[in-house]
Amino acid sequence: MIMRIIFLLLSFGLLADDEIFVEQTGSNATIKLEQLGSNNLIGGTSAVSGTMTALDLDGTDMTLTINQIGSSNIFRSDGINSDNVTGYFDFQGDSNVLDILLNSNGAYSADYANLNVQVSGGSNIFDIEIGEASNADYLDLDWIIDGDNNDFEFDIDYENATNYVDVFGDGNELTFVGSGYAGTSASDSGYFYLDLDGSSNTFTITQSSTLARDWLKITTNGSNSIFCVVQSDGGTSTTC
Repeated sequence: MIMRIIFLLLSFGLLADDEIFVEQTGSNATIKLEQLGSNNLIGGTSAVSGTMTALDLDGTDMTLTINQIGSSNIFRSDGINSDNVTGYFDFQGDSNVLDILLNSNGAYSADYANLNVQVSGGSNIFDIEIGEASNADYLDLDWIIDGDNNDFEFDIDYENATNYVDVFGDGNELTFVGSGYAGTSASDSGYFYLDLDGSSNTFTITQSSTLARDWLKITTNGSNSIFCVVQSDGGTSTTC
């Protein structure tokens, strides 16, 4: 069964504050949500006008596309629970809020997730947590962040995964925590790659997989940035 949910909401001039409330259960869903304008919301069906609750999407083999083009928009999810989920998140504008929890209750293993997050704008806040209750094996997470003064936090329990982050801008703050058991060979490792072009950024990166061979690569072009990197496979606790 293929389920499609497509919303297109346009806001022009003084017309704003569009709201989408959605929940979904079942396999092979294709969901596309798009909003143009400012002060728009995407959340769960328990919400009422002007009051946001988080959405819940359950099932396997899901394709999810979120486009929010504008400023002061909110996308809030409490659970995207799916194996083989493909997610495209495109946010263009300033002062937006993105909140994603993938497999927060452990009902699915969140394996083979392919997530692409593209951000263009400044002063945005993003919080992504993946595999809180179960590993997100073979995760492929890609970020492209183009803007200034953004705040990003993401926490991943994973193995056999890749995590690529490209940042273009100044004054951004990024906090990444990777954990889980990722095996003892290079092919089983978690891999984090950061490519930075900008100044006065702050990055705190922790890889703490158990007995794993995690990989980390940082390439920078800029000045006055602060980096703290911690890798631990069960040894002495170290913090930034």
